[in-house]
Amino acid sequence: MADDEQEPETEAESTDNETEREGERVMNRADGAEILREIAAGVENGTIDIEGENGFTVAVPERFELEVEYEVTDDEAELEVELEWQMEDGEAVSADE
Repeated sequence: MADDEQEPETEAESTDNETEREGERVMNRADGAEILREIAAGVENGTIDIEGENGFTVAVPERFELEVEYEVTDDEAELEVELEWQMEDGEAVSADE
């Protein structure tokens, strides 16, 4: 993808043992849809594998909270999908009903 712009993935660890990994890049709809399909398959299978230099694996519990947010301003639109669950002793815990 020669026309893709990519910002490097970053990892930051705070003093309260919180780890965050993030990456951004510009891509076409087909490539974006493929990544979303891979994430969806990982959610369904219980493990999301993000490849790359700073790749990581996420264990997804059977039940979790899903938030979808759509925000529009005069010059930008943003669609955000967030999955959230509790952790106990470093393990994912299914959300209560």
